[in-house]
Amino acid sequence: MKITMPSDCGNAPRLGIVGDFAVNWAAGDAAALSLWLSDDARWTVVGAGIHSGPGAAGQAMPPFTPERVQVISVITHGRLASCDGYLEAGSRRVAFSHTFRFAGASKTAKVVELRSYCIETQDS
Repeated sequence: MKITMPSDCGNAPRLGIVGDFAVNWAAGDAAALSLWLSDDARWTVVGAGIHSGPGAAGQAMPPFTPERVQVISVITHGRLASCDGYLEAGSRRVAFSHTFRFAGASKTAKVVELRSYCIETQDS
């Protein structure tokens, strides 16, 4: 899988965490994602369902295995963060946006709420 990240994702710990989370989600790595979800985490995939706890990671995967993932932007502020980008495989493309709320502002705080928006198109 070819991965493209914003050049500033390493400038602050939370930027790297959110960027890595998006890449692990794209790769379907539920084990890596579940490490960042709190026991009472709530992951809403808009239009597809609401999942709870660390096990939510296995239920909120992309609709296909991408050949390419591009994270366009990562924004963090205190306990809040977001990222967006797209996944591609052949002629399939999914634009995504993830919005996070962490339990605290520390770099080890876990995700307590996550909303994901995914729009699949056939255009590149």
